[in-house]
Formats: sequence, structure tokens, C-alpha cells
Amino acid sequence: GVCRSWDDGKTWKWLAEIPVREGDNPKDYHELHAVEAADGRLLVQIRNHNQANRHETLQCESHDGGSTWTKPHSIGVWGYPSHLLRLRDGRLLMSYGHRRKPLGVQARLSTDNGETWGEPLVIAGDGHSGDLGYPATVETAAGVFVTVWYEKLKGADAARLRQARWRLAASSVPTSSEPESVKDE
Repeated sequence: GVCRSWDDGKTWKWLAEIPVREGDNPKDYHELHAVEAADGRLLVQIRNHNQANRHETLQCESHDGGSTWTKPHSIGVWGYPSHLLRLRDGRLLMSYGHRRKPLGVQARLSTDNGETWGEPLVIAGDGHSGDLGYPATVETAAGVFVTVWYEKLKGADAARLRQARWRLAASSVPTSSEPESVKDE
């Protein structure tokens, strides 16, 4: 379901249930993440473990501040869970773990408030195993993106926290499947 806080998370008010697709078990919807698009609609992406569209990201939308929601639908992106970010220019960015080759973290852009998502941008594709993911991305004032995620590296006893600093291509829609990496300064 969806709750809302007006006091920075001190208290919460129940708003609505997210509908369930026919044939789905709601217990197989996990790790929802929400963002407000530039047009005011709310988008939620869902890690899906139901048989229909298994391991694909599902998405639903609210056009009334979260009181009602569309049924989840696949956006055709294999990978999970996603982290959503509204960029300063209004576009949306989703970053997500990609637990098949190339193993790592990818991102996609939406220029139409989440109606469609562009081709994958490989942030990191050098993973050793599928034990990775849960990325979060921020946009700095300089236009650099910082994405962090966990990953169990080859030969390591425990998972590590990794980060990548990167930029989008200069055009408004990236033409490359590789983001430009940024050296630490």
C-alpha cells in the first residue's frame, strides 16, 4: 500500500492499496520505489517475482496524489530493484541491478514522465556474480551522477559498497550505451 507523511516521516497516513494484476500474488511484489514526475503524476516501480514478467520491473501510476493507482504493468526492463530519480531538467532516471550478463548496474532515462524508458546505460558491467544491486543514484550540482550499490567481489568474504561517478552524454538523449565515466577530482 501507499502511505504519506506531511511531517518528514514522524507520522504517516494510509492513502491507498496498489492494485494487483490478475493472476499475481501481491506477496511477490517487492521493494517498491516512487518518484514524482515533472507533470505531477506519481510513479512506482516494483520488483516482480510473479510468473508473469518474472524479474521484470513493473510500474504503476497515480494521477491524484496517490489516492488511486493504475494496475502494475511491465515496462520491459529486466533487472531489479530500481531506484527512481527526477533530474534537475525534469527527466526521470531509473538505476537498477542487472543480475545477468553484463552483470552490474544499469540505468535508463525517460523523457516523457515515465511513459517510456530509453535504452540501457551500463554504469558497471564487470560484476563477478549476481550477488549485487540495490543501487541509489544522486545528481550533483555539477551534473555528475553518483551511483552506489552493493556487490560481492570475486574472492571476497563479504559484499562491498561500490560507487561510480558518471555523466550523461551531452545530447538530451544519450546515443551511447556507456555513460561517460568521471575521474575522482
